[in-house]
Amino acid sequence: MERSKKEQELAFLKDALTDVECMVLTSVKGLTVSEVSDLRLQFHEAGVEYRVVKNTLAKIAIKGTDLEVVSDDFKEETAIAWSKDDAVAPAKIAMNFKKENKKFTVKAGFGSGGRLDEAGVEALSKMPSLEELRAQLLGTIQAVPSKLLAQVQAPAQQIVGVLQAKVDKDKEAA
Repeated sequence: MERSKKEQELAFLKDALTDVECMVLTSVKGLTVSEVSDLRLQFHEAGVEYRVVKNTLAKIAIKGTDLEVVSDDFKEETAIAWSKDDAVAPAKIAMNFKKENKKFTVKAGFGSGGRLDEAGVEALSKMPSLEELRAQLLGTIQAVPSKLLAQVQAPAQQIVGVLQAKVDKDKEAA
């Protein structure tokens, strides 16, 4: 790789890996081109960046940042998936792809300011995404007023039931 291209790649990585919520280091060794393309598409659709990187450039790019804890994992062929917005998406996609493709390996990850091993990445992948958490919170918020309204209406419904029973009883007596 030419020096100018290395400098461009290094500048890109430094910028891209600033303020990363989650990063997963993987190896694409043994995967076919179509399998890698499928993986790239899955990451792209989720808004996750995915790129094969030169290990030395990646180590330089993360030097002095929180990501430096994964510096030793940049060995052999390395591809990284990262997101600045969603702390779970890279892990979810990587682990789902790993279930389908036994040749695909997850080397390590970064989340919550620390290094994650493969088991840690898997645990992270099982957490609900930001959208799922928002939906759960909205459901919880909406449930409280609904239950309160049901409790407020219950006495009125009981009175109506008693009056209806009296009307029915009077009709039978007549």
